[in-house]
Parts: sequence; C-alpha cells; structure tokens
Amino acid sequence: MKFTCNTKDISTAVGAASKIVNVHTTVPILSNVLLQSEDGRVVARATDLELTLELAFKADVSESGSVTVPAKLFSSYLGNLPAAKLELSGTPTRASVKCERSNYDFHALPAEEYPPLPAAARGAQLTMSAKRFREAVEATIFAASTEEARGAVLMGTLLEVSGDAVTMIATDGYRLAKHRSALDTGVSADERYIVPSRALAEAARNFGNAETISLNALGSAGNQLQLSAGDVSVTVRLVDGQYPNYQQVIPAKFDRKVTVNTATLIAGLRRAELVAGDRASMVKLAVANQTLVLTASSDISGNAYEEIEIEQEGEDLTIAFNARYLVDILNHVKGPRTVMEFLGPLSPAAIRPAESEAGEQLYVLMPLRQ
Repeated sequence: MKFTCNTKDISTAVGAASKIVNVHTTVPILSNVLLQSEDGRVVARATDLELTLELAFKADVSESGSVTVPAKLFSSYLGNLPAAKLELSGTPTRASVKCERSNYDFHALPAEEYPPLPAAARGAQLTMSAKRFREAVEATIFAASTEEARGAVLMGTLLEVSGDAVTMIATDGYRLAKHRSALDTGVSADERYIVPSRALAEAARNFGNAETISLNALGSAGNQLQLSAGDVSVTVRLVDGQYPNYQQVIPAKFDRKVTVNTATLIAGLRRAELVAGDRASMVKLAVANQTLVLTASSDISGNAYEEIEIEQEGEDLTIAFNARYLVDILNHVKGPRTVMEFLGPLSPAAIRPAESEAGEQLYVLMPLRQ
C-alpha cells in the first residue's frame, strides 16, 4: 500500500482509534491500528474485540492495501509532526513514513491477522439527529455503573426503540437516568439493545459536527450494533442479559413537589458536601414554608446550614441524599429550574427540568436512611 495525506488528518484518526486499544492485551495484533487505503481515502481501525472504532480521511492513494502499526507508538509519533504532507508505504512487516526531511520505519504485523468486522447481515436500521444523540448520551451514561463487579448489564445503557422515538436508560442501582429523543427514521417493531456505555461515549465524542447518525444491528444474530456518522463508525458487541425493570423504580405518583433554581441548589449542595465529608456524603433536605434547608454535620468538619427559596407544593418533608449523586444529576438537568417530586423520606425521588417536554428527561435517586 502507498498513500499521501495531511499529517493532521492521519494524526487525528490514528489518535482517536488508538484510545480503543487495550494496553494490557496479550494478543499482539490487538495492540496495532489497521490502516486500509482505497479509492482516495484511508480508514484507520482499532478494536479490543468488544468495541471497534473506524475513522476515514482523504488521501492520495497510489497503491491500495492494508498495514497494521503499533497504536500507541505510531499515534505519539504522528502527534509530534508539523503540519505537512506525509507519505506512508506499507508491507506485511513494515510501515515506512516520509515527512519533510524525516524518514521512519515501524515494525508491522500482517493485516490479514486483524479481526474482521461482523457479518453485514443487518437488522433494524434507524436514524436520528446527531445533536439529539449526543444530548441523550450525555444526559444518561453518567448514571451507569463503573464497577465490573456489578456486572456488564449495569455498566451498559438500555436503548428502547419504539415507533419514532428512542429512550436511553442507565442505572447503577442508586440512581437512574432516562432520556427520550425523537428519531428521524423509526421502526415498525420495538427493539431493545443493552449497549456498553463506553461505546456510546466514544460515538458521541468522535461524531464531531455530523448532522445525522444511523444505528444498525449487525451479525446473523443481531448481537452487534453499529453507530455511524460521516467518516466515523463505532461497532460494539451488545450486552447479553436482562436489564432491570426500571419502571418499577419510578413511583407511579408523588404527593410533594419542589421547584428550585438549579445553579443555586448545586452550589449549596457542593458547600454542604464539603462538611459531610464521609463516604455517603449525606446531606439532609428539609422542605417547609416555601424554603429548602440543606444541612450536613461531621465530627471532624463541623456543621453546614443553607437556606434556599423554592416553590413548594404539598406537605413538609425531610429527606437525605448522597450529595455527590444529587449534584451529578443536577449537572445534567437541562434548564435553569429543577423540579423534584417526592412520596416520602424513604421513597425514590424524581428529578427533571422544569421547562422540559413531558418525558424527555427524568432522573430517579434513592434516598439515604437518616
């Protein structure tokens, strides 16, 4: 293979792809990035067998072909090149690079050893605004578990596709995030996918300024999902398992409601959390007389007391939360005011933007025992 391209284009593609590589892999070929050149473009691909990222860029291809290069080494090399033209030629065992007055040779592995993409048999196909996709991902995946001990299902995000809408749900057992978005192209039959949350994060990060993304189920069993936009595609193995019945966590009704300025509540919680200081970061919220009082105490740090004006509906209430979890949720509330709904001091609370469309964004947080 042989091609010429801009150093910025190849550096961006290889740099993004190299982030997928597992540095602890014991399979040598998985430490490499695959470069495939054909028809005026080059595709950089990296995989850890669960997640595959492909990024394409324009190039002057004089000889089609493939080569694999060490991901971290090659990415670091490209990142230190000036803006210039780069020429790369590859064989099964070597990649030679010329840029201005420097020449480098990198050891390569045969491209045919690189894991192929899943079979192209396609299941459901849907499209949606890339902006809405990024918003949905940002609003949900933070609530997924990051602990492997809790299992792959809770480390994933559930995508429920029904008609012309997709709902993303993520939970770690203590908090739950739900976001509903409209689709540009919907489906006739309902679909459910449990997608590793890191795959959604990679897709959102690499889709750049794309206007539309497409989602396709791949493989004969439909056990992989491909998300693509423009010159970028992310292919991921879906999680095999049963997602918790999240509807059971959301109370069917509430008897108390608080509307509060989002930024004011975040600031108060952050200050109170500094005093709480323990692992649970317990902060108590007392609602009475159109006022929300935040309190926290610690034998080491002292006592915290904050008063915030609110709009209150229903009876008074005192409830306790993990302040870190509550701040995490509030940081993702899209709007200047937040609505918090309660059923009692030991029942889950619902949190949502005051000005959002019904059902678009919803969070549920379990309280702490006081």
